[in-house]
Amino acid sequence: MHLKRLFRTILIHSFVADSFGMFISIPLLQDKTGNVNDVNNYRAITLSPVISKLFEAVLITVCGSALNTDPLQFGFKANSGCNDAIFSLTSIVRYFIDRKSSVYVASLDISKAFDKVSHYKMYNSLLTAGVLLIIVDVLCDWYGKMFCCFRWNNSISHLFSVGSGV
Repeated sequence: MHLKRLFRTILIHSFVADSFGMFISIPLLQDKTGNVNDVNNYRAITLSPVISKLFEAVLITVCGSALNTDPLQFGFKANSGCNDAIFSLTSIVRYFIDRKSSVYVASLDISKAFDKVSHYKMYNSLLTAGVLLIIVDVLCDWYGKMFCCFRWNNSISHLFSVGSGV
């Protein structure tokens, strides 16, 4: 009941507490046999407040019908992933090879794409997709309060503003 009241108040006032946007990133070593001095051998995970994760889940539920994706998108989608993408690609290649046709494949590495998302463009895209203005207003306030720090061993860096990414 209390969470329901809190979330309703957030939507009414388009305002989230500053703590909603405070994150801690922790670098994790990807290959323990690799070079520990190579920054590319680390992947950061970001810890966020539980209350903001709950609110995010509510927003996704509320906005679900407006957040449609292309059927050919496999990543960041429930019940879909790399295996589905590989199956589709191999099926298409096999289809054309069986018919004696040439097959040309191009790929695009967008592994860092989510790190570079412009918040302003994201808000416009959400409005265009049909997400309610009241929700986009909350996201504007929330993303304006996004700050992060890094934790390395027992040390924590200073907070810095997060100006892009999701």
